Amino acid sequence: MLPMKDKKNLLTRSNLRDIVIICSFVSSAIFNLSVAAEAVGFCLLAIGCFLHIVAKGVLIRNVVLCDRGIYAIVRHPYYLANYLIDSSFCVLSGNPYLIAAYPLLFFWAYGPTIRNEEKFLASKYRDSFQDDSFNIPQVFPDRASLKGWRGLFQGFSFSRVTLKERARVARFCSAGFAIMLVQAVNLRQLRPLFYPTRTDYDEFSFMVLAAVFLLVSIVFVLMDRSYRAERDNRYLDTKSLAQ
Repeated sequence: MLPMKDKKNLLTRSNLRDIVIICSFVSSAIFNLSVAAEAVGFCLLAIGCFLHIVAKGVLIRNVVLCDRGIYAIVRHPYYLANYLIDSSFCVLSGNPYLIAAYPLLFFWAYGPTIRNEEKFLASKYRDSFQDDSFNIPQVFPDRASLKGWRGLFQGFSFSRVTLKERARVARFCSAGFAIMLVQAVNLRQLRPLFYPTRTDYDEFSFMVLAAVFLLVSIVFVLMDRSYRAERDNRYLDTKSLAQ
């Protein structure tokens, strides 16, 4: 897939997640959450993060048409992963209105990008892409495409999952636990966060897990910056020697 700028649209991919996270935090302070909904929310988050990593590990950007591995199940697995991750935040918020509204918001934000990407792929790969578009679902798998789940990791290489992507996944996990922290904490009584009693370990655990994943995300970002700086320096040294 080629990263392309979205057309001018009130709702975009970047601000959709910001809106979802903000609404989830606000909602989690208002709406109650059942144990079953909590389990569903974290399952969606785990599956979304997993697919996010697999999609990045299979993708060879702008070199070949990716039609193997997870790309043989859906043409845009990265967007499917984003859908599941954002949906998990909505579920963990406990807000039924946000859960119901998100699918509409998703297609509003992602629709223009998907159309632009598919126009590019159709112009570049022509018949190969046309064949894929007939046989492979766009974002959500169907019964026929799911039969190829055994080949999910075909072409996968963890080396393609950049530090930046690993940091992003860690932030997703941190956000999920932070939303649960707001669910668990009585905002008027913050003492259980730092001095848990026998009945206050939920609040303390969510705070620790949110902080740990946020720290992991920061570490990956710093590692990515260091790697890029080192790579740029090697390039400059090679260029100067060539001259």
